[in-house]
Amino acid sequence: MPRVAVVTDSSTCLPQALLDKLSIGVVPVSVHLPGADTVDGSDQLSRRISEAVERDQYVRSSQPFITDYLAAIEDSGCEEVAVVTPAMEFAGMFRNASLAAELTPRRAVVLDSRTAAAGQALVVVAGAQAAASGAGLEAVVERIEWASRRVDLVASLQTLEPIRRSHRVPAPALGDPALDRSRTLFRMRNGTVEALGDLAGDGEALARIAEEFRAGGGPGAEHSTVFHADCPEAAERLCSLLGEVDFVSGFSAAMQLHTGPGVVGAAWLPRTAAFER
Repeated sequence: MPRVAVVTDSSTCLPQALLDKLSIGVVPVSVHLPGADTVDGSDQLSRRISEAVERDQYVRSSQPFITDYLAAIEDSGCEEVAVVTPAMEFAGMFRNASLAAELTPRRAVVLDSRTAAAGQALVVVAGAQAAASGAGLEAVVERIEWASRRVDLVASLQTLEPIRRSHRVPAPALGDPALDRSRTLFRMRNGTVEALGDLAGDGEALARIAEEFRAGGGPGAEHSTVFHADCPEAAERLCSLLGEVDFVSGFSAAMQLHTGPGVVGAAWLPRTAAFER
């Protein structure tokens, strides 16, 4: 068993097989639907959210509470725990996790991944692999911090309206609503979101993601992933353009609340000589 436990939240969209293999603890995001509350990852949750949105019903999500993080730390089975959260600019999980770390008698460190979703997933994987190799807390923290500085994510949104309504991304980064077209490309890195332009359609969007992937050290990256929100065909086409990636994952239902369907993109962790094996 690893000396250090790595804990994150369900918005990372990590496949269950990888969570099990690396013993990654997950704190679920809560989703509030008409007449019922549930947790991210529940069966058919994406479908239920889509149906509620189509009916113009109120649907929202809420981040894990302090007690949720505290329970995950206490239940980890390790005396040392690294908790990885989305960038503070995008969510308030870092604060809740930090308060939980102050309450536990275990040695817990909370780290801001400086990204979110699939980018955060790769940061978590980097730390969990170090823990699985037997590294101590300092080495695991160093690995997570290194990955947080390096990870890159480029994706295409079918529409900006859901993410505008969520207020999770600063309005200037999203541009003028009047300029919305069929696809908008953006980059998430170092706690910022950068709009890369409006594109004519799916084909152009996937080609641009592949171009950014190649230019940013994606080929031969230490870790890489393709992710999507209910558009597996587009994800498959993107994989064919990028070549081999470590895994393909769908967005968590909680993430789809903020982005809407049709999101497709890639995240990768370029290699550096200091961490090559």
